[in-house]
Amino acid sequence: MKNLIIAILIAVLLSQALGGIGEEFFDLHIMMGDDLLSGSLEWIVMAGVCVLLVVVGFIVAISVAAAVGVAIVATLIGLLFAGVSVFWPVLLIIGVVMLVGRNKNSVAH
Repeated sequence: MKNLIIAILIAVLLSQALGGIGEEFFDLHIMMGDDLLSGSLEWIVMAGVCVLLVVVGFIVAISVAAAVGVAIVATLIGLLFAGVSVFWPVLLIIGVVMLVGRNKNSVAH
């Protein structure tokens, strides 16, 4: 939920920044067909573009984090199997000793 709020704040800031830069510095105006969009509608279009950019960035960030997570889990599982495969004879001997050395004459009080 925190990431969603941050993404919304980034979208608002980007739309304000890009709209202001586009209108003031570059004299950028959006045309739909032959009509020039009004100032407020232009801001809405720029906000839509910024929201789209934030959503794409959010998806990329989540997929990168997921890929890193999968790589870490795969590495840990690989190390677990490597450790078990190296030490299986020792684990087998410990298991046999525990089974044989168990006290069979335990008396309940």
